[in-house]
Amino acid sequence: MVPNSEAKVLLEKHPEYAKVLKPFLIGDEMISNLKSQPKRFVIDFTNQNLIEASQYKLLFQKLEQNVLPDIQKKADDERAGITKPNGREAQLRMWWKMWRRREDMLKETYKRTRYISCARVTKRPIFQFISSEIRPNDALMVFAFDDDYSFGIINSKYHWEWFREKCSTLKGDWRYTTDSVWDTFPWPQSPSAIQIEEVAKASKALRDGRNQIMAENKMSLRDIYRLMEKPGKNPVRDLQNALDRAVTEAYGFDERADLLEQLLNLNHQIACREQKGEPVIAPGLPDWFKNKEKLISDDCVRFEG
Repeated sequence: MVPNSEAKVLLEKHPEYAKVLKPFLIGDEMISNLKSQPKRFVIDFTNQNLIEASQYKLLFQKLEQNVLPDIQKKADDERAGITKPNGREAQLRMWWKMWRRREDMLKETYKRTRYISCARVTKRPIFQFISSEIRPNDALMVFAFDDDYSFGIINSKYHWEWFREKCSTLKGDWRYTTDSVWDTFPWPQSPSAIQIEEVAKASKALRDGRNQIMAENKMSLRDIYRLMEKPGKNPVRDLQNALDRAVTEAYGFDERADLLEQLLNLNHQIACREQKGEPVIAPGLPDWFKNKEKLISDDCVRFEG
């Protein structure tokens, strides 16, 4: 890790380092810091081989001096049987790259200007768009979508309640698990273009409302959502309710019926279609939706230095 102050000096002297020296965000910073600002940078050589990485001399030297000796020792201990096998020998072969870097996920975020994220362990339904220039650490769950419709579904009460029902827990908080939560969460299967646009519109309105309130009152996302747990009229709660109504319409659900039961029934329907080889709607904007770019706005957390 590189502190912000040191990264700033390095980038002023070597602007070309911006390609691999990136702001690094953790879950607590996203929800607790003003404007979700990260406090450190990370050297990200995911796309560089050893020769290419060595061209960023000061960054490469920093890893060579501070990281390589530790990885070498752990690999030696693993090889000697002092510690249990944990992939350290494999890590040594790529010591200049981030350990357990979720490479496939990073490649997906590189394709977009922003992605959706939430704290992997959380007690509140706080989701946010993050600039792809910011690298997420493992404490952040990443959803590689950049459109407002996908944000609306993910930020809805349906996803949140499914999350709470299917997740594991850690010290009393809910922990997002990909296999049990995301892989089983059913998306709307027959939304109309108008319904998709309404979800996108409501999700953008929610974020705009949150951002305005946070800016005017110097509040964090955690501050906003703590207030939503208290009685009394709350403009953010009203915006969330409007989003949930739009998502209900996209699903074709009955607001008066059991939420989880409807999701479970849809999950079973999708599973049956897949077994029969019939098409289903995957997460994200449906393939048939035209003019997808009009549902991609530009608001997201950006590093402000």
